[in-house]
Amino acid sequence: MNTVPLPHKKKLMLHKVLQFLKSYNFTKGLLISCAAFSAVTFCYFFLDMTIGAGAAFGVLLASTSDIPGNKKHHVYGILISIFLAVLSYVVIHLTLPYPILLFPALAILVFFNAYISVYGFRASLIAFSGLLAVSLSFAHPLTGIEILYNAFYIICGGIWYLLISLLFESIRTKQYSDELLTECMQLTAEYLNTRVALLSAGNRESVLNRQLSLQNELNEKHETLRAILLRQRQRSGSMKSKRQQLLIFIELIDILEFAVANPLNYVKFDESSDTFKEVAIEIAKTMEAVANRLSEIANCRLKNKKVPESDTVQKLTAIAHEKIENFKLQTDLKKNREEVLILRNLFDYTERQFQKIHAIENLVQNDLINEVSILKRTDRLKFITAQDYSPKILLENLTLKSPIFKHSLRLVVTVLIGYAIGTIFELQNAYWIILTIIVIMRPGYVLTKERSQQRIIGTLIGGVIAIGIVMLTNNLGVYIAITFVAMTLSFTFIQQNYKASAIFITLTIIFVYAMLSPDAFTIIKYRIIDTLIGAVIASITNLILWPSWESENISFLITDAISANRKYLQEVNILYHDKAHVKTPYKISRKHAFIAIGNLHAGFQRMTQEPKWKQQNLNKLYEIVVTQNTLLSATASLGTYIQIHHTTDASKYFEAYMTAIDNQLACSEATLKKESFTKVETLNLEETKNYLQQVFENLSQKRNSEIDAGMLEINTELREQLKEVRIVSEQLEWLHNLAQNLHNAIDAYVKK
Repeated sequence: MNTVPLPHKKKLMLHKVLQFLKSYNFTKGLLISCAAFSAVTFCYFFLDMTIGAGAAFGVLLASTSDIPGNKKHHVYGILISIFLAVLSYVVIHLTLPYPILLFPALAILVFFNAYISVYGFRASLIAFSGLLAVSLSFAHPLTGIEILYNAFYIICGGIWYLLISLLFESIRTKQYSDELLTECMQLTAEYLNTRVALLSAGNRESVLNRQLSLQNELNEKHETLRAILLRQRQRSGSMKSKRQQLLIFIELIDILEFAVANPLNYVKFDESSDTFKEVAIEIAKTMEAVANRLSEIANCRLKNKKVPESDTVQKLTAIAHEKIENFKLQTDLKKNREEVLILRNLFDYTERQFQKIHAIENLVQNDLINEVSILKRTDRLKFITAQDYSPKILLENLTLKSPIFKHSLRLVVTVLIGYAIGTIFELQNAYWIILTIIVIMRPGYVLTKERSQQRIIGTLIGGVIAIGIVMLTNNLGVYIAITFVAMTLSFTFIQQNYKASAIFITLTIIFVYAMLSPDAFTIIKYRIIDTLIGAVIASITNLILWPSWESENISFLITDAISANRKYLQEVNILYHDKAHVKTPYKISRKHAFIAIGNLHAGFQRMTQEPKWKQQNLNKLYEIVVTQNTLLSATASLGTYIQIHHTTDASKYFEAYMTAIDNQLACSEATLKKESFTKVETLNLEETKNYLQQVFENLSQKRNSEIDAGMLEINTELREQLKEVRIVSEQLEWLHNLAQNLHNAIDAYVKK
């Protein structure tokens, strides 16, 4: 049994720790802790601890919406967070002595703060700041002018954090985009490897699910990088590091599209001859080496090391090429021409992916031999998904069909129940119940259930750790150090590992109170009790009060995916007619299609985690998701082939197929929307199919004549013509079959 040497384990562990300390999330956590502690320290020595506590509270509230992106949105987001937090704080304090006013004020504030999440992710973080202020306003009630004084201290703390955030903005933005790029490289390498794994996988369904999850994760990271890198490029001109980031990003997007565009028919593969499989597996080994090379480049970039030279891929490529040539010599080309074309296409795909990965290697090594044409400003902005901040969004979502509206109502009722329980039973620090509810409740059932479980487990673990520390020491210096470390780590893990974050949040709160109160064990006890009460209430109301089930929204996601794929197909059709250059609308439609299928798969995965009685027609839905993904692959395959190959002019038969495919997709869309559908008339598909088959047979006959004449080496022009007719006609037929299968699956799903 092989074991890793202890010194190597220590070195590996040390490297992981160093990478963690250099990560963006740790930097942000450290920044928040330093801002809060510096405010408290300054006020302790020069002003008053009351001012310090208020300022630290302001730092906490301002930091919630601090995420990279548009600088204007970044600044406005923090300022709006401070405003909503202070408004919520003041209103709660003014109404606190009057229950008849407090309950409606609490309901209105909770609803409004939660409801502004309709404006997207940044808005949801701003909303959380307001909700956090609502819950923490009950922690230390004030009266009279002290309310306004403390509100002013909160504003000062928020502005202090904003200034610190802006001071380190450029460093943190580069750090964030660098991390995202490296993660994208690692995920892309894993995605390429899953495609290889599908050849020999016993359970292809699980590998395919992993592939779809990776594709969705990559789409999300690509969307974030677009918002950062395209704006950076726009502002910074030709700065070398930013140009490097943009060029790597472009190559990664092309690698993903090219991978999606080259699916292998695994049913045909299983039915093929052993000789064909042997050659295909040899090419797959080369592709695996290509993926591993990308992973190696990503790891070197992460460690800031020089990428070691390697000729493994070149050697495997040569072996694969030799295997193909031997296969051509040993097989009957007249009968097995299609197998040769498949192998050649698979080999070309592998070579092209390696060229792109080699380009990334050059970029990582700071060899900027590549250049990309700079898009016009109007074109650049089209790639960035802009958030609509129109007031009409608020009005449009005032319906029980809106998940955010239902979530806002549910949150109001749950918070009021939590506050009532805490008041009736006179629980110590009962606002922890409200805080727990606000932190774990999410618009969807599955997310709330997951966060409830993670919050409970994290709080229990944090409580046990706190008990152990309190039993060992009551030293104030130790408590301060633990609070600083725990606060830093709680903000570090809050987006990536909520259970770990809950542990450190619990430690932070317990030791803050332990420094103010001698009875730490009572604090721990009530912290756990209040958290359990809040989590239980949230779980129950999430299940019975206007629950937001994925099964109710999945039809909209299917419709969006079909609509996006239709647009993508239309752009492919335009591209076939005008091959001069790949236009911006084509790339944008491709982006939207990829995002739509990612959203559909994510929605389906959430649906599988809902209660069994809500998982209706799951098998049929899975068929729809897989067919949609295959349809996207086929569309990307056709578009990519047209881009990188010289093709003949589009014929009326090509148009006939494209119209028939669009008819099927439009019919599927109409079925989901329960609308009528008008079919666009086109040529008979059987006639179209026969024509394309006849063209291929004529070219094959020409090639057979050459073989009979002793010309075993095919000329390039004829080979490209054969490839075009076979690949394009097969893709069109495949697309039409997929569109038909999708319509049949949707029709059966809707009827059930």
